Amino acid sequence: MNEHVQAAKRQDKSPEGEVPAPEFDAMTWGAEETLKAMVEYQVESLRFIARRTYCNLEFLRHLRHCAGWAEMAQVQQSWFKECLADYGEEVGRLAATGFQLARSDFTPLQWLMYRCGKGGDNQICSP
Repeated sequence: MNEHVQAAKRQDKSPEGEVPAPEFDAMTWGAEETLKAMVEYQVESLRFIARRTYCNLEFLRHLRHCAGWAEMAQVQQSWFKECLADYGEEVGRLAATGFQLARSDFTPLQWLMYRCGKGGDNQICSP
């Protein structure tokens, strides 16, 4: 459980006179999770770009050694098929990353979502 959500469960005033703000703590938790997701997508995207850049470099190296137009067309066709397969796999990886992130554990926020008390009473009600 994250520190902001744990702090939100404390209902006493802090020594500095701050009033507990569980909704603000929930928004902070959500922003942290969003940042984690953005980093995951960025890492996966950079891996893909690095792989494709290397493959493009290899393609150019192969073209230099071609004896004629027919061989160049064959190398280009092979490169294009590999490129399509790589992009298809990458879409799958990004979708898998999205599904993995969507399965996040929202248990730390259940107490906030299902509270039913009035006048500051924060008892948890069943969903």
